[in-house]
Amino acid sequence: MMKAIITQKLIGMLIRHGMTVLGGYMVAGGYADEEIWQAITGGAVAAGGVALSFGEKALYPRFQ
Repeated sequence: MMKAIITQKLIGMLIRHGMTVLGGYMVAGGYADEEIWQAITGGAVAAGGVALSFGEKALYPRFQ
């Protein structure tokens, strides 16, 4: 159980930091403004949360 919690936190951190880097690049390059990027990031974080929840409930029991 502890391994799953650590894995979720690590994956969550990687997703958030990756989105921050990508957002900074897109805003600096003029591809998106801050408001649009916040909406994209919010959607990606929500989708990532759903995917992690699905993975935990559907796939994790198979590997125990």
